[in-house]
Amino acid sequence: MRQDLWKWLFTWEGRVERLPYFLAGTVLVAVKYVIDSSVAAHFGESWRIWNYFLPPRDASLFGLGGRPPELYGILWAIAIPFFWIGIALTLRRLRDAGKPAAWIFLFFVPLANLALFLWLTLAPSASGGIAKDIPTEDLRTGARARGAALGIVLSVALGLVLVILSAHVFMRYAWGLFLGVPFLTGFVSSWFLNVKTSQSHFRTIAVSTLTTLLIGLSLIGLRYEGLICLLMALPLALPFSIAGGLVARYVLGCRNRPSTPPTFAAWLVVLPLLMFAEHAAKLEPPLVSVTTRVTIDAPVSTVWKNVIAFPPLTAPHEWLFRAGIAYPLSAKIEGSGVGAVRHCRFSTGDFVEPITVWDEERLLAFDVSARPQAMRELSPWNITPPHLQRNYMRSRRGQFRLVALSDSRTLLEGTTWYQDYFWPQTYWRAWSDAIVRRIHLRVLRHVKQRAEID
Repeated sequence: MRQDLWKWLFTWEGRVERLPYFLAGTVLVAVKYVIDSSVAAHFGESWRIWNYFLPPRDASLFGLGGRPPELYGILWAIAIPFFWIGIALTLRRLRDAGKPAAWIFLFFVPLANLALFLWLTLAPSASGGIAKDIPTEDLRTGARARGAALGIVLSVALGLVLVILSAHVFMRYAWGLFLGVPFLTGFVSSWFLNVKTSQSHFRTIAVSTLTTLLIGLSLIGLRYEGLICLLMALPLALPFSIAGGLVARYVLGCRNRPSTPPTFAAWLVVLPLLMFAEHAAKLEPPLVSVTTRVTIDAPVSTVWKNVIAFPPLTAPHEWLFRAGIAYPLSAKIEGSGVGAVRHCRFSTGDFVEPITVWDEERLLAFDVSARPQAMRELSPWNITPPHLQRNYMRSRRGQFRLVALSDSRTLLEGTTWYQDYFWPQTYWRAWSDAIVRRIHLRVLRHVKQRAEID
């Protein structure tokens, strides 16, 4: 019985009638709300049912409103099985109601998904029967391979054009690039694979995944991007590519006429318009901060001397820095007091940091008037993509705060305020926060080592 229930929830095959659809949807929303509100409470945040449809007042589509990114990361992870079940139930309900499977796109639109749920709860089953189930796999291996190859080649070409349009023409690394392009290319490659006879879920997912990987390799080979940035984007892009492939499979399986124009034709118009809208909107990310602390077995006076300037650090061992992420090498200061200029040398160049607060042995604060590139791309060639040319991860200011503890110890706290011009912010901030923390730890541990020796 339990196995039958799980299979009924997760399968995309067959159909579901109004009452089971309504009951399953209502129960799943209630269960998810209980889980999400419990997770939010653990982080000291409130979570209300309307947060599924309207963002918190101080958050936006492009920012977190100061909330911890870990909260949203966990909520997104929890949402994955619920998304799968929701898509499966909605596709089967659409099939039962005799409606186009392409309507599944409304499932991803806030408020529109609520209207779709209510409408499907009331819509009767189609009197003339539902669209036929997906035909069983009967293509010969050669024909199947030709369809898959054609779809992959066209999808890779389309993906490269759209990536260049977004990143190199519009200079935007946002929703259209990281979500829209994978979904569309996964959809197109799957369409050509499944257009004559439906293939298995495994083959559909494999073709969609291969398409995304080949786009990435092509970007490296054509000198547009480096390996590290593509690996960072992969966990975001791959699920959307797979989702696009599965949606195409079911759109084809549910359509009534083989001559139906490809649904992806609309996306060929909509996606570039979305990219242009992102460019025209001149999106400005929020200023966020990252703070890291260490306790040092040395008095404040000794720690202070090693904060304002320190000798060269040893070569890093962390894979992140060895792969190309910029890391600190040394620091020196010209002058003293407010107006002095601190130079923090990184592997890619110097940060120039005019001092704004000089509270000796307590607080050293500074702005960032010049900054080097955030990384060196891991590539066979010396390339500088737009996000490096324009410093899309921008440090704005920073500070070191020193607190005297008992037994001649010192709490040293480093804080960086920065902007990350990548969207979705929830995803990319998880990466950028982690990088900033690793940089902090490299500096703070070096200061700790030097101060404890002195």
